[in-house]
Amino acid sequence: MKGVKFDAKFTTLTVGVLVVLVLQEAGLLYGINERVNSSLPLIDTPLMNFLTAFGGDIFLFSFAALALYLDWRDKGRPSLKTASFLLSIVVGLAAVGALKLIFAEPRPIAYGSGVGGYAFPSGHAFRAAVIAAYGSDRWKKYAPLFWAYAGGIALTRLLLHVHWLGDVLFSLLFAPWLYLLLKSLLGGRFE
Repeated sequence: MKGVKFDAKFTTLTVGVLVVLVLQEAGLLYGINERVNSSLPLIDTPLMNFLTAFGGDIFLFSFAALALYLDWRDKGRPSLKTASFLLSIVVGLAAVGALKLIFAEPRPIAYGSGVGGYAFPSGHAFRAAVIAAYGSDRWKKYAPLFWAYAGGIALTRLLLHVHWLGDVLFSLLFAPWLYLLLKSLLGGRFE
């Protein structure tokens, strides 16, 4: 890991991930989670459900396939960024599933069963944020659009009342943190 530069962005994300994780474990997010959830209207419409699906597996894997196709077409192999993205998907979804089991946080409204029946952290927000982390790194001029997409997916989860604020906040911090960490470990540097 020679030449790895720990910058402010990575450090800030590390602190954010750890703070939200500690607050979740200590139960200190309960009050703010309840206040935010009770102040937001429930918008369970076909349009909201359609929009939130853009944080699901089908969209994530379609986007990953497109990224791989573009790399193969242009370079004949996956780039460091794309390899980091793909590894972030695998490691991140496994971590999200494990954290759901560890915390076993009930959702504001019953939703799903098994691992998917737990709230913390948000898998949809993680998927959207890992797309945003990679997309904004690969296509920098579109970074605001990628992060608006991720924020929008997080908002749909809150408006459907299937997640607490802490669930989506953690995922929005965890995905770019993991992407930067894995990119660094694969030979890139923190950017």
